[in-house]
Amino acid sequence: MLGNDRNEVPKAAAEGRMMTIEAFARKYRLDEEEAHRLEDEFGSTATELVLLKAARRNGLPEE
Repeated sequence: MLGNDRNEVPKAAAEGRMMTIEAFARKYRLDEEEAHRLEDEFGSTATELVLLKAARRNGLPEE
């Protein structure tokens, strides 16, 4: 819940939109092994920013 600070942004909004691991893997052309690793770590959905950070830690090149 937001406090009195009008500049406060909910954490989920700051991390981007929710997306399925399948959609994320397709968008960033991940191989099946990396998609399964992310799904094991986060479940079937997570925010795009969280997934990007996790994939980059595992070798996803920055474009």
